[in-house]
Amino acid sequence: MIFWVIMAVLAASVSLSVLMPLYRTRQLGRRLEEQEMSVYRDQLGEIDRDVERGLIAPSEAEAARNEIARRLIKADGSKPGSEQGAAATPRAERPRQVAGILVVVVMPLAAIGLYLWVGSPNLPDAPLEARLSAPPAEQDTAALLARVEKHLADNPDDAQGWRVLAPVYARMGRYDEAATAYRNIVRLLGGTAENETALGEALVRADGGTVTDEAKAAFERARALDPQMIGPRFYLALAKGQAGETEDAIAGLQKLVEDSPADAPWLGSVRQVIAHLESIGEAPRGPSAADIEAAGGMDGEDRAAMIEGMVAQLADRLEAEPDDASGWARLVRSYMVLGRPDDARAALDKARAALAGDEEKLARVESEAAASGLSE
Repeated sequence: MIFWVIMAVLAASVSLSVLMPLYRTRQLGRRLEEQEMSVYRDQLGEIDRDVERGLIAPSEAEAARNEIARRLIKADGSKPGSEQGAAATPRAERPRQVAGILVVVVMPLAAIGLYLWVGSPNLPDAPLEARLSAPPAEQDTAALLARVEKHLADNPDDAQGWRVLAPVYARMGRYDEAATAYRNIVRLLGGTAENETALGEALVRADGGTVTDEAKAAFERARALDPQMIGPRFYLALAKGQAGETEDAIAGLQKLVEDSPADAPWLGSVRQVIAHLESIGEAPRGPSAADIEAAGGMDGEDRAAMIEGMVAQLADRLEAEPDDASGWARLVRSYMVLGRPDDARAALDKARAALAGDEEKLARVESEAAASGLSE
């Protein structure tokens, strides 16, 4: 309803802006005609006064009166109220009348008809962020994404554009690009705890769950800004676990549990990580299948990052300690639970090569692979 009221006001304003000059032109013409007739009447009076003063002869005065009278009759005949003017007025006024009808009636009706035909007056507004956040069935994400990317290529200092783009990249699994977007957000909007945490999480996911040096630095900046924020504390403890500093990692996670509400959704996952770290001592060997499946209280992406990081740490350790049969068995099992059978098969091949001289250890790894459902 408000839309149509606004459109009516705009149409009336435009119509008046066009009609007023036409009306003023008509009024000006009438005033000029009246002034012309007044001049002729004054001239007739002046001739009579000149005759009385003897300035002109009566014959000359008569000729002058006839000429002025002829002009006066001609001017008076063009007035709308006169007999001649009454006939001339419709023809003279017709262009103005046609223009008025076009402006007041035809043009607004044509504009409304065209809008109802090609427009969508009942369609709600669709800002960019809402369109990018809509399900794929409701919008063409690729096309919208390309437009935003082109806009940011031309306007790299548009912080709002990066804020729109970063979470979209993360949802699409394009974590390297999400990290770049968050770097720009930090550059343009400053290193708030939320911005630094988002950057760190993108970097962790881009590296398969490993808390890299850059990610760790981002989490440390976030913790300095907000010491009680959950994300930075969790990831910094996880980084200690990945670095082999098990006791410090456990201490950090236990403090996180103590500071969390009793019904916090992440407590189950944090306790599971603590139990895992306590069970393996100073040499982190990666999560068990139960560890992975039990990490249900944490956000899906955070849980995946935690597990991927621990599995990556286990794989790195086995490169340095290839004779650890239990480690190979756990790595194969972890890959299968994560739905990565190709990686599990590659790990089994490495175990066979590393344990070729120890049939007993190799048999344990082969047995675990079979129990995990890994087929040749």
